[in-house]
Amino acid sequence: MSKPSPNSPPWAETAKFAAAKEALKFVPASMSIGLGSGTTADIFISLLAEHAKKNNLQLKCAATSKKSEELARAQGLAVADLDSVAPVDLAVDGADEVDGRRRLIKGYGGASTREKIVDYLAKRLLIIADMGKKSRRLDKAVPVEFLPFAKKRVEDGLKGLGAKSVELRQNADGSPFITDNGFWLFHADFGEIPKPAKLEDAINSIEGVLENGLFAKRPADMVIFGKRDGSVKILGE
Repeated sequence: MSKPSPNSPPWAETAKFAAAKEALKFVPASMSIGLGSGTTADIFISLLAEHAKKNNLQLKCAATSKKSEELARAQGLAVADLDSVAPVDLAVDGADEVDGRRRLIKGYGGASTREKIVDYLAKRLLIIADMGKKSRRLDKAVPVEFLPFAKKRVEDGLKGLGAKSVELRQNADGSPFITDNGFWLFHADFGEIPKPAKLEDAINSIEGVLENGLFAKRPADMVIFGKRDGSVKILGE
């Protein structure tokens, strides 16, 4: 199983930039747009802000995390709450893993709940990532956001669904990582996931779970993979 790692190959930044830049082609002059979370989404937000200023775009943005919201505001983008922005015409987000059917694992940054709300509500979901995120089948650890009060219940429930290991995400000092919603985060290793949509529902049925990082019930409409040479590969165009 591939595990989440803060280390990226040397070419990843070039690939992320290429994917984020390509995504600008799908942003018209006026629209509501969901701003994703993660390193590739951060690049897109910065490029989008420059693009919007240069071309006088009229954009209404909803952010999927506090970090994305702060970055967007600092870059001069108009960010509002989801109710004011909906319906979201286009969501542009990153991913930690993408399979051949454009199903995703996301949420290593702890923002999967807001990401899923915005991404699933969007009329069109565009994912940007480097080629290292492409996989034959989803097999990375699944982030699971849960109420601390229900820690043991959620851990037992995940193991009951077949998780080989369930690890609590922690900060460098050993304290639990806190999500934007004030919840804790498990990384649940199921190995290869043959039926991700079914597992997505099953995890969310565990008492105490807020949301999980499987995005299988609503696959991406398009995925732009950046390559090491600065070119891109597009799935679902």
